[in-house]
Amino acid sequence: MPKLIPTVKKSVRNQFVRMLVSMLFLFILFVGAFFVYTSLTNERLIEERDDINEKAQLVRKLDESFNGIFFRSRGYYAFKATNELNALYDEMNKFELHLEEFGKLPLSNEERLLYEDLSDFIIVYRNEILPKAMGYVEEDNYEALRELSSSGTNDLVNDFISYTKTYTAETDLIVRDLFNRTLEQVQLLTVLYILFGMIVVVIIGIILRKVIQNLISPIEKLTTATDAFASGVYVDITPLKKKEDELGLLATSFYNMTLSIQDKEEVLTTQNEELMAQQDELQGNQEQLKQSLNQLQQYSELNHVLTFTLDKGKLLEDLHAYLRSIYEFDSSLLYLVGSDEYVSKGLAKETTERLIKSLDIDKIARLEEEKTFVICREVNPSHQHIAGATYYAYDLYSCILNSEKKIVAILLATREGRKFTATDYSDINGHMNQASIAFERIFMYEEVERARKLNQSIIDTTNEGIQFVSIYGEVLLLNEALFKIIRYPHYGIQDKVPQEVWMKHFQRMVCEPEELISFLKNAIIEQFTNTRTMRYSINDDITAFIEVYATSVFEGDEKVGTMFVHRDITSEYEVDQMKSELVSTVSHELRTPLSSVLGFTELLLTKEMQPERQKRYIETIHKEAKRLTNLINDFLDLQRMESGRQVYVMEKVAFNEVVQEVLNKFDFNSQYKVQFEDLSESSFVKADEERLVQLLINLIGNAVKFSPNGGDIIIRAEKSENCLKVSIQDNGIGIPENEIPTLFQKFKRIDNSSRRKIGGTGLGLALSKEIVSNHNGEIWIESQENVGTTVYFTLPLFEQANIVNREDLSGHRSSSNPTVMIVEDDFSQALLLSEELKSKGFSILYHEDIERAMDDAQQVPLVGIVMDLKFGENLLGMDLVEFLRTNEKTKDIPIIISSALDKSMVDVEKYNVEKYFTKPYPPDELSTLLLTLIEEK
Repeated sequence: MPKLIPTVKKSVRNQFVRMLVSMLFLFILFVGAFFVYTSLTNERLIEERDDINEKAQLVRKLDESFNGIFFRSRGYYAFKATNELNALYDEMNKFELHLEEFGKLPLSNEERLLYEDLSDFIIVYRNEILPKAMGYVEEDNYEALRELSSSGTNDLVNDFISYTKTYTAETDLIVRDLFNRTLEQVQLLTVLYILFGMIVVVIIGIILRKVIQNLISPIEKLTTATDAFASGVYVDITPLKKKEDELGLLATSFYNMTLSIQDKEEVLTTQNEELMAQQDELQGNQEQLKQSLNQLQQYSELNHVLTFTLDKGKLLEDLHAYLRSIYEFDSSLLYLVGSDEYVSKGLAKETTERLIKSLDIDKIARLEEEKTFVICREVNPSHQHIAGATYYAYDLYSCILNSEKKIVAILLATREGRKFTATDYSDINGHMNQASIAFERIFMYEEVERARKLNQSIIDTTNEGIQFVSIYGEVLLLNEALFKIIRYPHYGIQDKVPQEVWMKHFQRMVCEPEELISFLKNAIIEQFTNTRTMRYSINDDITAFIEVYATSVFEGDEKVGTMFVHRDITSEYEVDQMKSELVSTVSHELRTPLSSVLGFTELLLTKEMQPERQKRYIETIHKEAKRLTNLINDFLDLQRMESGRQVYVMEKVAFNEVVQEVLNKFDFNSQYKVQFEDLSESSFVKADEERLVQLLINLIGNAVKFSPNGGDIIIRAEKSENCLKVSIQDNGIGIPENEIPTLFQKFKRIDNSSRRKIGGTGLGLALSKEIVSNHNGEIWIESQENVGTTVYFTLPLFEQANIVNREDLSGHRSSSNPTVMIVEDDFSQALLLSEELKSKGFSILYHEDIERAMDDAQQVPLVGIVMDLKFGENLLGMDLVEFLRTNEKTKDIPIIISSALDKSMVDVEKYNVEKYFTKPYPPDELSTLLLTLIEEK
């Protein structure tokens, strides 16, 4: 039956729709008009601005071309250069082109007059003035040329230049006026925006007022009437019924509903009483059904535990809870025989432990025979407690037996004043039989689990990685060693691992993925029944080499899987590689000098030759013999160090002295600029001096050897915590980044063409690492190919606790350790001054090379330069002084002369030398002077 929809004369929805449509129409109308006005105004201003800019740009181009015409003409007049003449014609063409564009624009009367004058001028200039001027130039008649120039042409030029300046100024005024008008337009638009916003707010306020008056207020009145009716109070809603909209219809319906409810209230009350009675009856039935369902659910949960649990403790708890719930024990105890596991209720801990320990053997024997029995005992009056009369307690004894009829668990339970029925006996025995099966299953599982863990422990103790794979490719067994070998992150997994998962890991980790996956798949298939072996490598931080062999596993005649055994053979592989490298290196490094020795010896024995040539051959033989001796010594030193038979004599060693001693052993050619920077306040280290010399010779020798094109070699020493950190930097061929981690291996040589030409045994860095390690230091390398290499190592400082603080010695300390350069060819004197200045808080930059000192003086911030004047037989120091005083970067650095020459022999006054010290002199005078200079600055 269709619903009857009453009609209203004044619909609320229609009222608000009309109001919103009217407001939307006004809003769109205003916004549209505003948008059109704004667009037209902007277009007009933009068009006006573009016209002004275009005209100004053309005037500038005309001015540039006009100036260019006269500049090029004067150049031609002065030099008769054809290129100037060609440029002149180009400029005239440009001028005519710009003038034509200018004439097409809307022009004022003044601009039109200028356009006509310029048009006439360029025609006259091109056809009359320029040909005449060219003729005068060819005749060298410059007097006529000057008369032609003063005939009025210059006036037009000056007028045009004056016009361009005036026009530029007027254009700026017009643009500024245009900007002001634009600004006023923006301000006007802003005011209009504000007014529009205020109008919108007023209209929204009117709409809200209408909504509150016509909709919300009547609804509030209806709500009040509803609440009053529910409380039994009558509220008059006649004014609302008179409304001709939906709210009036709603008020009428509400009024009719209240009348209908009042008429039917008595009938509803009678029916409600009948329903309440029926509800009480249903509630009683529901309680009984709920109790039955609860017991059924408990039994279902118990069955689930009995069937699936493998935890004895949980089985005891759930079985005990179920029995207590069903049979309502007052107190009870269920415990495993021969175990500490039990669960009790209503008993103190001491009572529970006493019952477990003191159950007599007669009751145990009866349990084995009867399985369940009850003992009735009378409760004496002295034990009646709250009870006012004698009553009986019934103690239940029941047990769980295994398949061998041995007692596994015992149940002790008491009910006071309530007997156990024959049904209770039967049900309890049934539950105990079910529990017996569950305990049998748990004991079997524990036995199997113990055996499995024992087998896993045995497998895990092996060093080889063991992996058992089914014929379907699933991993069924694997040990801890395998996880370490193949870098697998999930050790301890219990489930089967699918073939695609573990093979994907192998494929990602190994360097030969295709060969290994093919080997593994072929070994898994059912047709594979023998044994095979393969080697593969894993490229992690360090490459590892693994050997895997596969063998089939059978149950009877049926193949059930494949056993893979992975063995880490990295050490064996490295030994083989080392042997190969040793043979290759020794054969090359021994044969080369031996060939020279044998060849030159044969020449000396078989041929007569000049004494000079004989000497040269003997020197070559001596050099190659020394090379052989050094090679053999390197082998022996490394062998002694690795075997622990190398003796180190640790003593206090001045590192800066050792560096200079080693540098003096080298004969550097002019390609190399060697620099030693001593930045540490104390250079004393705890070291074996002989081994320290060997270390520096190796590392400095490498810097020279692997810098075939020369360059800077910088040795820097500085304090780092309790160590002396040393770096040796070169500008050589560098080292590939991937080769750096393996550089300290024995016989390691990088395989590239530039290094093959240089050669070497590959023992130098291995020896260096052994020496540094035995000094409790560290050594590492930073390098960039084709840029250079820096080798770092640390040595422990000698008696750190006893080193005197520089601040205590000098009374001054700079947070940045001010640097002083010492330029001196006498190492002993340089070392004396260096130690004195370092003790007062200075860092030292030492040079014995004048040119290198000149370079560093321009780059390193210095507080002073201490220098000798005489180097060898020459006064090269004066060249350095003159350079420092004439160079912009170094002219203000204080210069202190330290020389054996008398001051009167050298004219140093003109170079503004701070102090001239004549050797010998007390070094503390030098440090005092430098500290004073710093204070004055």
